[in-house]
Amino acid sequence: MNNRWITYALVASCMAATFFGGCIPEDSLQWSDDGSVGLLRVAGALYLVDGQTDALTEIASHDVQLLPDISKDGSLIAYAEQVKCDSLSEGLKLLPAGQVKMIMFYASQVKKSLLEAGMLADGGFPFPEQGPLTPDDYRNWAIRYMCERADDKLSKILGDEGNKKAREMPLHYFRVVVVSRKALDKKNVVATSLFSVLATRLSPNNRHVAYLMHTQQGQVSNSFEEYGLYVASLKGDVQAVHVGDRVAFGYDWSEDGERIVYLDADSQDLREDDLILGTLKERIVADTQGGLFATPAVPSDQGSAWTHECTGQTASLAGAVFYPWLKVRYGSGGRIFFSSCLLPLPTGKKDEPRWSLFCYDSVTAAVADVLPSGVSNHTGQAIMMSQFALSPDQKKVLLPIKNNRFICYELGTDSIEFPIREDEGFGEEDAAELLPSWKGNDEISFLVAGNSHFLPKAEEGVAASPKQIIVLKKSDGTSRVLSKSWPDAATPTSEDRQQEK
Repeated sequence: MNNRWITYALVASCMAATFFGGCIPEDSLQWSDDGSVGLLRVAGALYLVDGQTDALTEIASHDVQLLPDISKDGSLIAYAEQVKCDSLSEGLKLLPAGQVKMIMFYASQVKKSLLEAGMLADGGFPFPEQGPLTPDDYRNWAIRYMCERADDKLSKILGDEGNKKAREMPLHYFRVVVVSRKALDKKNVVATSLFSVLATRLSPNNRHVAYLMHTQQGQVSNSFEEYGLYVASLKGDVQAVHVGDRVAFGYDWSEDGERIVYLDADSQDLREDDLILGTLKERIVADTQGGLFATPAVPSDQGSAWTHECTGQTASLAGAVFYPWLKVRYGSGGRIFFSSCLLPLPTGKKDEPRWSLFCYDSVTAAVADVLPSGVSNHTGQAIMMSQFALSPDQKKVLLPIKNNRFICYELGTDSIEFPIREDEGFGEEDAAELLPSWKGNDEISFLVAGNSHFLPKAEEGVAASPKQIIVLKKSDGTSRVLSKSWPDAATPTSEDRQQEK
């Protein structure tokens, strides 16, 4: 451990308890760079939003995972979805060979334990305590495989009850889907996985898609779940290139589609009550012709979660605090923006960490805090501040703060705006229900409560409007209710959906 990390570790015990809170919103709305088309995820459904008419077109009705993506030009949509398998044999044909081998290995381990015990204790299956298949949703694959291929000796140990229980275990897998805006019904499945997948992100040249895959080594207890970073080719010839481990959700592609920048954790133990140190990294993943730097993975006897290993060079750019929701975005001129926490030294017991937006300069290799005190004083401990949004021209930034409010700040100036008034804040203090997003360089979409000044005032005795999504044009201050004509099922945090939860 170098001196920088030793110094940070000394203040961890004083500060870790104040770091963590809130979670990433389940609903999301993002736009193409010109704001002509948006992508809305609500309660597992996915919609295309017409930027002019506000009309919705359904892409998928259910089981879409968090953080889908729309390309900068609005031509492609990428998302991950969960799919139920009708049979084990069907699923084994869909999964990568390394994951099938993993299923077979764990099935053999469970079988060995059962044969040694000679009985099925308390109706349970003696599954290993560690390894990527140990979470409940994944172990079903190995148990089903073992039971459906059991010999007479094993079948006798399992008995009718054990066999019945195993064969009734549901099987699900995940797939990464890319569709064209002009042909939403034609799904291009570029990757499949028995492990959960989320946070898809298309490369700017529309040649590849990156995603996060859950590769937890054992059951999670008071720890953040671990996700690795992977890349797939849209042509389908390379399915899962392993890029990095324990990666924060907000990674980004370089403009040329050749590199990915991300924040990963330095520790393998991601305990929620600890200060976790991380490193801002940049990795080359593709060449100038769009070919991926990858070599086929060689699975061990225990199989492999991925199909290829990335062979591109990795550069460590800066040290930072790690948190799963943190975000990184490429800027122009060799700049990289990322959210993190400022660790003051020396520090007292009453000192609190300050979340802010930082910029790494690839020319000088220096890191600078880019928020003036007039902005950072409002970010406080709100972890959602980490979900900043840069405008397409990279001149302005949206910074979520407490109670579903946000700051609009023009970088390098004193221009600070709070579109949602303080008395109109709503929801939990450090958990946003829908993040604000840029619709082009001049418009912002965001969620407001029924008492917002952006909505018509309710008449006396009439119930206030439900929460709605607003589009605000900064240049002239005009606004409209984007979600006014949307059905309840497509409206984030509608009253009906709250009751369902």
